[in-house]
Amino acid sequence: ASEEEPATTLAPTDSSPTTEYTGESYAGEIEAPEFPVGLDWINTDEPITMNSLKGKVVLLDFWTYGCINCIHILPDLERLETEFAEELVVIGVHSAKFPNEARTGNLRDIVQRYEISHPVVNDEDFVVWDAWGANAWPTIAVVDPTGRVVGTRAGEGVYDAVQPVIAGLVAAFAAQGAIRRDPAVRAREAAAAPDRPLRYPGKVLAAEGRLWIADPGHHRVVEVDPGSGDVLAVHGSG
Repeated sequence: ASEEEPATTLAPTDSSPTTEYTGESYAGEIEAPEFPVGLDWINTDEPITMNSLKGKVVLLDFWTYGCINCIHILPDLERLETEFAEELVVIGVHSAKFPNEARTGNLRDIVQRYEISHPVVNDEDFVVWDAWGANAWPTIAVVDPTGRVVGTRAGEGVYDAVQPVIAGLVAAFAAQGAIRRDPAVRAREAAAAPDRPLRYPGKVLAAEGRLWIADPGHHRVVEVDPGSGDVLAVHGSG
C-alpha cells in the first residue's frame, strides 16, 4: 500500500470495483462487500452492516491516522455529511499502516481528537481493504442506495470529485422513492468524551513569565502562570 497516490476518477463497477466510469448513470451493478463480523467499531452503538444502510448513499473512507493525506480530506467528508445530512452515511475504514495505529484505544483517541462524528471500523487485518481492492491511503468508495458499488477513487480533492456523484444518486433514487431520510447510525463516542482542563494539548510557548498552551481539543490558547498553574486568560471562543 502507498500514500500520496495521484487522484483517480471515481469508478463504478460494471465489471469490478475499479473499472473506469464512462456512462451517465451513477447506479452501481455489483453488490458491495459486507462488513466482516467481529471488528471493533467506534461512534456507533452496534456493528454496522451494508444491508442496514439500504436506502442511503454510503461513502467509505479507507484511511490510517498517520497519513497526512487522510487527515487532509476530513474537511471534505464533513462538508459532504453536512450537505447530504439526510441521505449520506460516511464510514471510516481504518486500515492501519503501523502496529500502534491498529490498536482500538489509540484509534478512539484520534477519532475524538479530530472530532470525527461518523462511524469508524478498525480494519486492523486489512480484511475490508482487501475485499475492496484498495491500494492507497486515502481511498474512498461510493455505494448506491440499493447497496451496489458505484466506484472507488484514490487521492485528495474528494469533495469536488464526489459531490456531483452523490447529488446525482440522491436525485435519481429519490425520484424512485428509494431514498431513506431517517437516521441510520446512532451514538457518537466523541460527544461523550469526558471534558478536561486541556484536551489534546499541543505546543507550548514560554515567554515573559507566562506559558501559552495550544489546546486544540477546545479550539483555544490558554495563558498560564507557570509558578502557580493558574489560568490568567483564555484566547479563542472554544
